[in-house]
Amino acid sequence: MGKYSIRHDKSEAGGGYLADGKVALGLTIGLLSAVLLIVLLGGKLADLDFNSLVDITPILISILVAGASTFLAARALSEQGQAREAATDPVLVAHFGQREDARDVITLNVTNVGAGAAIKVELDVEEPDDDLMKRDLFVNVFVKHHIFSVIPQNRSVQFSLGFGWDLLGENPLPPFSVTLRYEDLAGGRYRSDFTLDVREMEKLSAEKSPEMRMVDALEKIAKNSG
Repeated sequence: MGKYSIRHDKSEAGGGYLADGKVALGLTIGLLSAVLLIVLLGGKLADLDFNSLVDITPILISILVAGASTFLAARALSEQGQAREAATDPVLVAHFGQREDARDVITLNVTNVGAGAAIKVELDVEEPDDDLMKRDLFVNVFVKHHIFSVIPQNRSVQFSLGFGWDLLGENPLPPFSVTLRYEDLAGGRYRSDFTLDVREMEKLSAEKSPEMRMVDALEKIAKNSG
């Protein structure tokens, strides 16, 4: 298929530090550091002899082990949280397609290939440098569309752009960018950017239907006979 670029970003809607245990980890390390400082200062470090150091060594080791255990536990909780999020994250992609009932009609599709529903979906399609009036577009997707309330998992929104012979040919529609902004059910915000090139639809029976080829042939015969 044709060239395209994808950039997919996600930003959390707050609470991320509490969710992945970073605050708990920081507090624990801070408390352990304070305990360690109290132990050292309380024992008057400068006056400690060898026997005293031997006595407090198990305490220091216990503090270090506790700190390491806390760090590992926080990391494990963070990774588990990320895995749970990935299992419910929506992922929207913009791509070309063809109408099932009319293969010569090229469509612009927004499909949810992720594992959860996408809500508050904003579609922003940049208008290419082209005379769109000559394209006979069925739907002008380059005009700002109203927000979609939801696109469920494995579902698509499909826009019929126009006939393949109006969008391809010797002067194809220039590439254009598509930006998708949406949220998941937990309030996480996402953004996906695509650059689509209609030339990827060449030779996929979208350029001309058999009927249109017959019409062209009859027009040429009529011109030659005239």
